[in-house]
Amino acid sequence: MENKDSTWMYNRLYPNRAGLKEEYKAGVAGFIAKAMTLNDFLIEDTIRCPYWNCKCCKLLSPNDVTLHLYRKRFMLNYTVWIAHGESSAANNFAFQNNVESPIRENNVESS
Repeated sequence: MENKDSTWMYNRLYPNRAGLKEEYKAGVAGFIAKAMTLNDFLIEDTIRCPYWNCKCCKLLSPNDVTLHLYRKRFMLNYTVWIAHGESSAANNFAFQNNVESPIRENNVESS
């Protein structure tokens, strides 16, 4: 989805918070579909959550990511989905310096 119009990502609610815009819900569905083609999902059934508080560090189920994005919002300036297969030299540098290794929601490690 490179060269996409990403204005929908930051235009979530109807006026007076009267619900989620259809364009936003369709955009989130497209984002989830794209993320489900990546290795994190194919290997572990998880995707990086771009919710403003998770900042692509948490690996969650697609349903949990959808819920996060419906209830809150995307992290700021995430118009090029660096952690989800897109590339941009300038954004990639900033992103790599900003994101730590992924955190799994259950925080359980194998012994």
